[in-house]
Amino acid sequence: MCKNVPMVPMKKSVDSAIQKSCKPAMLGRMWQASRRALNLEHSPAHQFACSQWQSSPHPSTAYLIYRWVLFLSVMSIGVASFACQRLPRSYDGPKIELNYMKWFIYFTNWGYLLIALQSGLALAVVHRYRAQKSDSLNLRFAACEEDEIPIPLGRRARTPLLCRAYWLAHNIATDLAFVITLVYWALIHDPKIHEVNTLNILVHGGNSLVMLLELAVTSHPVRAAHALHSAGAGLAYGVFSAFYWAVGGTDRVGLPAIYPALDWNKPASAFGFVSLCAVVLVFAHAVATCAAAVRTRLAGRLRARPSAERLALPTH
Repeated sequence: MCKNVPMVPMKKSVDSAIQKSCKPAMLGRMWQASRRALNLEHSPAHQFACSQWQSSPHPSTAYLIYRWVLFLSVMSIGVASFACQRLPRSYDGPKIELNYMKWFIYFTNWGYLLIALQSGLALAVVHRYRAQKSDSLNLRFAACEEDEIPIPLGRRARTPLLCRAYWLAHNIATDLAFVITLVYWALIHDPKIHEVNTLNILVHGGNSLVMLLELAVTSHPVRAAHALHSAGAGLAYGVFSAFYWAVGGTDRVGLPAIYPALDWNKPASAFGFVSLCAVVLVFAHAVATCAAAVRTRLAGRLRARPSAERLALPTH
């Protein structure tokens, strides 16, 4: 006779095995979703070369003119900002020789360089797609109209490097422009030192107006997860300012801090200021994301209205 064998709790062992196998799968799916959210892949790629307010997938002549005007305007203001540097009128310290290369240590000018970079890259993207035949773009547009089509990235054609570089520069330039305008006029600007002239207003207010215009005109999306790119850029400037202070760098009048609020002689307050800017950059990106979503929805409704009117039956 067979001895009685104790029953194994099969249900519990199966459940524990399922839980152990599900955890890696769930973590893998979360990792893949995070990678998709943070990457710079988007289809159709021709949206980086077109305006939201045109119906054709081929870059329009009006949009090309807009890109040239914006690029030349941004470059002109940037050159003027670099060439017209001078000490504040209220400066009464020892006589110093103005170092023009210190233009590059200021966060405002980092942001403005990114605006110039993204406008130049946008112009290059438009010229690239203008050189392609309209028929090929129409076929791609018909085959893949939205980024929501569930095609694995391994099978989908990758977004061109030029478009990805433009998208990254556009995202960071937009968020930095909003934060620079807010922080400068709220915390940095001192009427006794800083003059309120045309050039000052253009680089500390016109920068945000330019990027708001870009958000209203362009057709590519703004992803919420890309806020990490902008926060990383803000933290990178914080690291640069700390390194610049550590090697004995000074501002244009010889003070050890580039900005009064970013004085690394007081590391706690300086680190707090950098952290605050990183958080504000995330909120600025949220504003940009909402603005792009409103633009897309409004353009969709305006396009749907004429087609609905054409399909409506006559009432007489």
